[in-house]
Amino acid sequence: MDRIAYINGDSFVYWNSIILTLAAAVAICFFLAFYLRKNGNAVAAFAAVPLSLALSLIAARFFHWYCRADSYTGFTAAMTDYSSGGYALMGAFLGCFLAAAVLRLVFLHRNLPEMLDCMSLAGLAGIAVGRLASFFNSTDRGQIVTATQSLPWVYPVTNAVSGATEYRLATFVIQAMAALSLFAALTVFYLRGTKRRKLKDGDTCLIFLMCYGASQVVLDSTRYDSLFFRSNGFVSIVQVLGALGLALAVVVFSVRMVKARGFRFWQVLLWLLIAGAIGGTGFMEYYVQRHGNEAVFAYSVMTACLLGAVLLTLLIRLTAVTVERKMLNSEC
Repeated sequence: MDRIAYINGDSFVYWNSIILTLAAAVAICFFLAFYLRKNGNAVAAFAAVPLSLALSLIAARFFHWYCRADSYTGFTAAMTDYSSGGYALMGAFLGCFLAAAVLRLVFLHRNLPEMLDCMSLAGLAGIAVGRLASFFNSTDRGQIVTATQSLPWVYPVTNAVSGATEYRLATFVIQAMAALSLFAALTVFYLRGTKRRKLKDGDTCLIFLMCYGASQVVLDSTRYDSLFFRSNGFVSIVQVLGALGLALAVVVFSVRMVKARGFRFWQVLLWLLIAGAIGGTGFMEYYVQRHGNEAVFAYSVMTACLLGAVLLTLLIRLTAVTVERKMLNSEC
């Protein structure tokens, strides 16, 4: 149940809605700041904002309906009545990408990766704020924790059946901290790279997809309200998309590495190590679902495996970028 902020006649305004609106405003402000600083194309920037909002709203509701169809009377009601119901963050990702792609197709801007870089940074800022909306409802939490009862690891929730207070893992707080940390790190990376004009457009977006995706593979596993595929009911859509984000970065940076350096045997070793790390993550996900009492151990190993995969992928990018910059300097 969402907490009510205030009542105006027959209208109810919830804290959850206020926080999410604030998160959207934060994301918009950061996007405009980054994009106008980098590109200066005000027409594309201000066209992207309403289009992204509209497409994100539609896509986010569609994904929520797909995963929580029992929350609506039907598909038409879900997609036309926005006075109630929920939204899935993955829809915002899709909506922003489609908005950038549409504007590129109509030639309001000519550099899709550049706009996606700015959207990625802005999205992290919005996510860091938006996750805090769960302070005012019972969503985005994990299993009961007895070792501690304080933030940022645990936050109380009232059991809807028994009315008892349960201290559950505050997944939403950890997600907010992860997004904020990644936002700070990638902002420094982006600003330094663009200042020196050595950062390839699209790299910030790829690193965002890789790092944020890896974090969600672990954190979404801890939630008791994950969104699952209808076909099986136990495979998390967010985890699959997070893994695909990591895989996309591995593939793109690997292609660039091979193009820059040629094929080498040691590259195969890097790919095998990454595959082993991803495989270890998958095994630990299987393990934790059957040994919930060993969650700390399982999630620690999962985090270590994913961190290893991320660092190895960044190493692959570094090996490519080093040669690319030498070639660029020699041409100049």
